[in-house]
Amino acid sequence: MQPVSWSRLVVRYGTSWLVAAAIALAGCNSAVSVPVPLTGPLLSVEMRGGMCPAGACDNAVILDRDGRVHAAAKPPNDLGRVNADALAALTAAMQATDWAALKLRPFTGACPIAFDGQELIFEFSVGTGTQRIASCEVDIDWGHPLFVAVAVALGQWVPLPLT
Repeated sequence: MQPVSWSRLVVRYGTSWLVAAAIALAGCNSAVSVPVPLTGPLLSVEMRGGMCPAGACDNAVILDRDGRVHAAAKPPNDLGRVNADALAALTAAMQATDWAALKLRPFTGACPIAFDGQELIFEFSVGTGTQRIASCEVDIDWGHPLFVAVAVALGQWVPLPLT
C-alpha cells in the first residue's frame, strides 16, 4: 500500500469542505434558513398543458437527493444525473430562499395553458414540508438564485424561460 501525501488529502477533502462552506454561507444571506430533509425527492417539476400529437404534454421530472433524475412515468424512467456541484448549489439556494417573499408577487397574466403553452409547478422539499411554486399562481423571477440553480441542475430535462 502506497502512502497518501498530505497534498492529495488536502485536494481530495478540501473540495468537500469548500462545498460545505458554500452551503453554510448561503444560509447566512437568508432571514430564515430552512433545512433540507434527508429523505424523499429534493425537487419535482410538473409540466402541465400544451398540446402534443398524442394529447396533452403533461410530464413530471423528479430530482432525488443523490442527484438521480427520473421521470414520473412508469419505468424505465431514469433520465440521468445532476453533478455534485450543481446539486450542492441547488441545495444551498433552497436553504437560503425566503419562501414567503418569493410567493409575494401573484401571477396576473394569462396562464400559458390557455394558449397551448405549459404551466410549471415546482415542489421543493424543505424543512418538514414542501414549498410549492406554480408559474400560473406566482409571478416567478426566473433570475432569482433559486431558479437559476434549478436551471443549471435540470435545464436539460425541464424547459425553463431564459432571463
